[in-house]
Amino acid sequence: MDTDCTGSAQVGTTNVDEYGRPWTTSGGGPIVVVPAEAAAHWRGTLPPSGVEVPEGWTWGAPGGPECDYDRACCPAVSEPTPFGGFGWVEVQEQPVLVLDGEVPTRFEADGEGGTLVRSSEYEADDDPRRVSAESWRSVGTEVISLVDGRLFMFDSAFAGAGDPERIPADDGVGVITLGPGHWRVEFATNADEVDFVRFRPA
Repeated sequence: MDTDCTGSAQVGTTNVDEYGRPWTTSGGGPIVVVPAEAAAHWRGTLPPSGVEVPEGWTWGAPGGPECDYDRACCPAVSEPTPFGGFGWVEVQEQPVLVLDGEVPTRFEADGEGGTLVRSSEYEADDDPRRVSAESWRSVGTEVISLVDGRLFMFDSAFAGAGDPERIPADDGVGVITLGPGHWRVEFATNADEVDFVRFRPA
């Protein structure tokens, strides 16, 4: 990567790197990319709202409810990649993008939308402009609809919020601003095993 996206972050902060690019990482589990209007409904390792919770329950425990973090760790629709993978779950009937693995993730805006870039190697070719046209593909959900126009990306173990400053993710929150409307989501992995997620108007 051409910048260090792994610097420390304070709880309840939004992250931008020295180039003004939103970024985040995780403490070991998946990252979620949640439409702003649905973010308050993401519960992380907390039990789902309104369900009976057995005494002593913790996330991942058998015989209890499935929390959002459990779902992010095993999405029904997914595709693995060498350093992570892509997947989808739903919150409030809205698709939530799941990015598997503890991989620093940044968003690079461009004139048409932008691209998430995920790389674990410092000298890897992580320029989305050099991804070949034939490399882009769909995985599960092809189009997302945004009302607010923003996406919040953060460690899936933490509960979300409508205000990104109120999301207590240890590694902070990256706020992606695309604008309201319909956005096509496409994926690619290059020869250096860098993962890309591209957003374009649908």
